[in-house]
Amino acid sequence: MGKKQQRRPAAAPPARDPAAGVASAILCVVLAGTALAVDTRAAAAFDSPKRLVALLGTALAAACLLLPGPRAENSRASLREIPLLPRLAMILAACALALAGLSALASPRRIIALDTLRTIAILALLLPIGASRVFPRARAALTAVFLGAASLNAAIAVLEARGIYSPFQLETFGTRQETGAYAGNVGYLAITLALASVVALGVLVSARKRTARILAGGALAVFAAGLVVNQNLTALTAVLAGSAVLLVLRFRKRAILPIGAAAAAVLVAVLAYPPLSHRAQELAKAARDGNWDALVSFRGGPWASAVEMTRERPLLGFGPGTFPSEYVPHRLAAEIRAKRRFVSPLITSSYAEAHNDYLQVASDAGIPAALLAVGAASCLFAAILRAAWRRRDPEAIVLAALLATGAAAALTWFPFQRPITAVPLLLAAGRAWQVAAEPEPEETEP
Repeated sequence: MGKKQQRRPAAAPPARDPAAGVASAILCVVLAGTALAVDTRAAAAFDSPKRLVALLGTALAAACLLLPGPRAENSRASLREIPLLPRLAMILAACALALAGLSALASPRRIIALDTLRTIAILALLLPIGASRVFPRARAALTAVFLGAASLNAAIAVLEARGIYSPFQLETFGTRQETGAYAGNVGYLAITLALASVVALGVLVSARKRTARILAGGALAVFAAGLVVNQNLTALTAVLAGSAVLLVLRFRKRAILPIGAAAAAVLVAVLAYPPLSHRAQELAKAARDGNWDALVSFRGGPWASAVEMTRERPLLGFGPGTFPSEYVPHRLAAEIRAKRRFVSPLITSSYAEAHNDYLQVASDAGIPAALLAVGAASCLFAAILRAAWRRRDPEAIVLAALLATGAAAALTWFPFQRPITAVPLLLAAGRAWQVAAEPEPEETEP
């Protein structure tokens, strides 16, 4: 008797679905637009057009999916038939959104909170869109658009760093701020390149077609160059976290060598590029001197402000989107409580976000909403990890690694609050839910 093997049923050819095809095309435009759209006449030349593209495109794609499509033969009959972890993730996420709504209604800055809530509600549609019939049909196209747009941004960032070409005349402080390409901000671009690097690595190690592997390898080299010139150690750390998850799931016990190679590549990049090496030395010196403010790039102020906001309104927070308005008074209150200053000496620093998505959910919507959101994310991540480990499915592996990258970046940044990073992450989360909710492949005797 041989060992039992898992076997997936043969997939039937996909039926014609014009609505899903239109939705797929719209999502491709959204991914490209949130990476590249710029309106130099707008007050927020980079963020405003990207947000408009994300909101309008998401709404249109969701509307397309309301149209009837091919009848699914194996559709689930009830919520109870969904595996436990995906079911918990869905329930907890819905409860977190409901509490965000209550928070907006109870907010002392209701106009701001309700306006932000509308944005959250529309972008949240990306979760069911990712779990819908669109993704299996458009997976290759969506991946290609995402990697292609990220490659263009990375190439422009390298040209900007070399002083060869810049698409915009920007007033900046320090050369590091001049390499944001069409993202507009070096941090936004660096996190986007971190996500794209993990996806490209996944294609490189799992694609069957040689052409796909060559293109993924070339894109990965461009992303690496873009990350180096952006000098963003947060993004490099996120890349290592996501790559480690991907390589462990892909190679299992043999993952130690490729993980070591990835870490060595990051180390070589840091040492070989003088500006990045200088930045790493500054952080190392800050760690030796106990200068924790400098070590975390002076994020202590927004973190302390978020904690103070949560202490003041622990149940429902101040409302979605209210952090910029509440930052200064609560930072001052935190300074009084801690008997120390939380002031950043950097001219370019702006704290419209807490620079930690987990803390900001608590300050905006309250501790219960934060716990529900983290619980939903944890259940989803555990579910897709389980599916990737048991099935060895390349798609599940890449999805788990991509979500791990986003979760790591969210510790010191805000990838779920900017369209350029939120759109791919939310689509990936929805698709991860669908993959994890699929029935296990049948086991048969050889």
